Amino acid sequence: MGPPNTGKTKWLQTLDFLFGDAGSNPYESADSEGLAEKYDAAGAWLQIGEDSFRIERRWNEPGAKGKIFVGDEGLLARDFQHWLMSKLGIPVVNFPKGNPMSGQTWPELSFRSLLRHIHRQQRFWGGLVDQQPDAEFHAGLLSFLGLADRVYSEDYGTLVKLRLEAMNLKARRDQYSQTLNDLAIDLLDTDDVSLGVNEMTILGAQRRLRDAIDKLQEERVRVLEEASAKAIPYDRRSRIETLSLARAQALEALTAVNQRLEAANERLKEVLRYRKDLSDEIDRMARAADAGEILSDLRVTHCPACDQALKTAHAPDHCFVCHQHLPDEPDIEGLGAVRLRFEQDRLKAELKEADDLLDALRREVEKQVSEKRSTEEALRAIEVELGPARQAVAALAQADVSAIDVKLGQAAERAKQMGRVTAALELGKTLTSQVKALEDKIEPLAERVDESFRAIDFDGAAQWLEDGMNAYLEALNRERKHTWKHSRVEVDLTRTGVSFRIGRKKWQGALGGTDSLYFLMAYNYGLLSLSPRPQTHYPGVAIIDVPGEFSGESIGDKENFIVQPFIDLLKDEAFKGAQLIITGAAFTGLVGAHVQAMTKVHVA
Repeated sequence: MGPPNTGKTKWLQTLDFLFGDAGSNPYESADSEGLAEKYDAAGAWLQIGEDSFRIERRWNEPGAKGKIFVGDEGLLARDFQHWLMSKLGIPVVNFPKGNPMSGQTWPELSFRSLLRHIHRQQRFWGGLVDQQPDAEFHAGLLSFLGLADRVYSEDYGTLVKLRLEAMNLKARRDQYSQTLNDLAIDLLDTDDVSLGVNEMTILGAQRRLRDAIDKLQEERVRVLEEASAKAIPYDRRSRIETLSLARAQALEALTAVNQRLEAANERLKEVLRYRKDLSDEIDRMARAADAGEILSDLRVTHCPACDQALKTAHAPDHCFVCHQHLPDEPDIEGLGAVRLRFEQDRLKAELKEADDLLDALRREVEKQVSEKRSTEEALRAIEVELGPARQAVAALAQADVSAIDVKLGQAAERAKQMGRVTAALELGKTLTSQVKALEDKIEPLAERVDESFRAIDFDGAAQWLEDGMNAYLEALNRERKHTWKHSRVEVDLTRTGVSFRIGRKKWQGALGGTDSLYFLMAYNYGLLSLSPRPQTHYPGVAIIDVPGEFSGESIGDKENFIVQPFIDLLKDEAFKGAQLIITGAAFTGLVGAHVQAMTKVHVA
């Protein structure tokens, strides 16, 4: 306690800085008394259960500015948050900011977010947790109530991810189908397009197109037959028919001879490659024979094991290396040469066979070339004789046949395009199967998540907080009658949000300035009352920097009545180790609290 400018708020700001504030030290911008030069570090003892820890910030020490020291170990802010959450037994969760299906990454709920509920700063008396988004506020409250790890479970995160994938695939499929409809409008009949492009409409369109092509081809034959009947005299028609049949036979024969010629040429190339390989092998054998003759007189002069010079101190009919009896000299000398001659003779025989086969293949190629030439000459003769008849028929049917050919070309192109559309429909079917596979995964997972949500007693958890807040307001009325004249506080908690009402109205619309301050104090009291409950994760500490004027006037000892309910609460054995740190101007006559008086006024 102390009058204004005695450092109460600065002291709490230092404590906030110790809890991992990533900003500058709390004295860096202080103009009073040269505090930035006076202090270069700050520390505090934390009692967590049976364990004590000293934390410290050293803002002037090189390399330590962004670290929080736990004992002698320097931790980065994020690591310190995880360490503190672990020691307090608070699960680290990721929560959605707003709509879970928005596709945004779920941020981590850090201890700094929770500290906004625990530490009510002097500048934050405009809301339950001033300037904190609703989603983050809701996640923090669920964490204190012991529900966050059950609401934001791994299954729920996986379910949201799968639903997003399914939603994106459905959107992609719908967009793909719409684009395909737009592109296919020129390929299908109007009736089909009005029903949308699908496998059935494409099959129907392809069937109608095949029927149209058959009719065009029949029409072409009919036009040519009618033109032939008019252009060719009756006595010439049998000859023209004979020539047409001969032309068809000649074309068929030419195709066959081309195939035979191509096969003969390919076989000739293979045998040529085989002959070259044989020739190269014979040359290698000849070089080996020459080398054998040159090296045959060389003898071993040194031992292969110890490399000493060999001495011929043994019988001449024994090997001077292995000392075994030598066979007759001609047998040894002739053995290698015999093997080489055998291989050379075998290769030469194969080479002769290859040469004979090449001769036969060359004759076959020449035969096919000659047959092709004669077939082409016969075809040209037929074409020359058919030329006048063709010209006569073309003169009569050219326009009609050309028009039919154009339509046939257009129909063939449309058939190709329809084939592409059919292939494109396969992608749509693939997307549908992928959506189905995701939905098969989603269904059992959604049932499991829904069952987990149904098992969470949101109303019971809200009742704990609601009871604590109303207990504080009732205590105020006992300390000073008619302080709280409104209805009870009601808390509505769901897995997606939370609301605080006074009667039927939201608290912001129901309360004036002073009553809002009482309400906010009740919120901190309600949270602190959760501390002994084993299901919850509230860490048993509240830090409140009371504004300089609580009721529109300098409060002096009038502030005692807002603190007394906390003192009475913490007397209970269940709250052993819990703590409230609160600032005030006087707290005159306050009983049951440790008072730290601050008297020196710091002015710029």
